[in-house]
Amino acid sequence: MKNIAQKLKESKIENYLFESKIIAGHAEKNNLDVSELVSRRIKREPLQYIIGEWEFYGDVYKLNNDCLIPRPETEFLTEHIIDNARENALILDLCSGSGCASISALKRRKDLRAVLIDIARGAVEISRENAALNGVADRTVCYCLDIIKDAAEITRLCERKPDLIVSNPPYLTLSEVEQARSDGLELSHEPETALLGGADGLDFYRFIIANYKNICSELIFECGINQYKKIMTLFESYDFNCDIIKDYSNIERIIVGKRRM
Repeated sequence: MKNIAQKLKESKIENYLFESKIIAGHAEKNNLDVSELVSRRIKREPLQYIIGEWEFYGDVYKLNNDCLIPRPETEFLTEHIIDNARENALILDLCSGSGCASISALKRRKDLRAVLIDIARGAVEISRENAALNGVADRTVCYCLDIIKDAAEITRLCERKPDLIVSNPPYLTLSEVEQARSDGLELSHEPETALLGGADGLDFYRFIIANYKNICSELIFECGINQYKKIMTLFESYDFNCDIIKDYSNIERIIVGKRRM
């Protein structure tokens, strides 16, 4: 393991000691070539993709290259669902990825149900696996659909009007995605369809608010740094009030829009 740590350190992997333990354990458990795993990590492939799973909200989630890596900031979205969803609520999760945001909420709220939508077939398959892994498959349905092109179909597939819509949509700008690629950052290994939110990063917020507002009176978003003010303006233009939730770094990360009564 010292050899693994040294190679990671020489490649400027910040948490080389922690990662060397994870890689060594994963290789031993699954009878894999440790040198191949180290080589992948040195090329900046995220550790989460290499081992094929990660922890979110205390739960284990399987991962593949079609879904974003679960991040601690998204736990605030899950927390809001757990604490605020009405009894027996139906959740519509748009751009659901691995399914972590809603699945962890359902795991703790036995009365909730969820419809998960993602454009990537691989993400939908892994979200089904994660729903089963976390014991909520009987209260979860997952569809491979485009939330823009298939908006009418998505509405039809819901067994009733959802009580809340949650989404961690693509929100990086084109320049941010291009910069990540040119710098060879780990982010460049994650699927562009789950990252790119248009020239200003707000394309999906505009569409979801404008086209899904009539089927649900409460929409909950995760957003990028410094995007919350513009998203609030979008909400207010459709007669929604907004609440802001800050993340572990005191950054405005979650926006809750509720239609004014």
